[in-house]
Amino acid sequence: MDIPNPYLGRDYRVYMVVPVVLMLIAAYFVLVNPGLEQGIDLKGGLLITLQTSKPVDTPALQAALLKYSSSVEIRTISTPSGGTGVEIELENNPELEQAEADVKSLLELDRTLTDAELAIAAQNGTGDTSRVTALKTQIFAQSKAILASIRSQAVVGDDAHETVQVVADEQAAAKAAYRETLISEVKRLTGTSDLSFREVGSSLSKFFLTKTREIVLLAFALSAIVIFLVFRSIAPSIAVIFGAVADVTITMGVMALVGIPLTLATIATLLMLIGFSLDTDVMLTMRVIKRKEGTAEERAFEALKTGFLMNLTTIGAFGALYIVAQWLQISTYAQIGSVALIGGFADFIATWMFNAALILWWHNRGLKK
Repeated sequence: MDIPNPYLGRDYRVYMVVPVVLMLIAAYFVLVNPGLEQGIDLKGGLLITLQTSKPVDTPALQAALLKYSSSVEIRTISTPSGGTGVEIELENNPELEQAEADVKSLLELDRTLTDAELAIAAQNGTGDTSRVTALKTQIFAQSKAILASIRSQAVVGDDAHETVQVVADEQAAAKAAYRETLISEVKRLTGTSDLSFREVGSSLSKFFLTKTREIVLLAFALSAIVIFLVFRSIAPSIAVIFGAVADVTITMGVMALVGIPLTLATIATLLMLIGFSLDTDVMLTMRVIKRKEGTAEERAFEALKTGFLMNLTTIGAFGALYIVAQWLQISTYAQIGSVALIGGFADFIATWMFNAALILWWHNRGLKK
């Protein structure tokens, strides 16, 4: 079948409107409505995952778990084999989170007390003991407050170090009891004992979110520097970087629209899309600018054929991953497959409608001059 060259004898600059409009629409879905959902990796929380062959009464399960968490989200995945995968996402218990942070502060106080006691011992007991007394008073006060916050009936003695250990053990026991309560409730209502439990604290999730932003910005900055050093020209560099930005933006827009959360796994897939986009964009730019056979439009069309096969391979591979992951109810792999699948289509649109048009316009404009 003879496919016509979309760049030959046409005003290919109008193609650039399509990816730009798609980026604006995607930005709306990401930032405004419905908004890109963050997974527990980035916002913190509890995730219970299970597989069952029986129907799950989702409203009853949600109503039961709302007694223990102010926010409960339940997602079900049906497979052709007849099974059902269930993901239950809950907020962290604020009292237990605060108690955990307070225990960390208490342990710091305990270490400070130990250092102060060692300093006095080094002076044969002749040093100033007022600091030690003040630290012990602070430790006892904080210990009682923590035990009260987790409703513990533990009794503390007169030894500050033993008191700290008791409080730490009580906090860990309260956290374990809360986890067991949730798991027991889920087992009772779903009729299955095969489940996994995952927890990400607020401090760790904030760390993940900060590092994610840094990595994405660094990836774009280094890509821009490398591309500019290769081509030594603004227009090709802008085209290549635009392609990567468009891939990520459009993909995130579709993720927001269909409800795929932003997790560490999907972020890694988005970073992979940046590399894939740079690959196809550099291939296009090198063929149009560096090669001399035929016209620029003909070289761009040949690059499009190669790029189409590259995109088709990516879409086929990750499409297969998505289907298998759905069949086996592995949500992480399903998210990776779906994001890469969306990104493959987004890259084709961005590369061959915007980048190719911009490169051709810039190249032919230079020839006329």
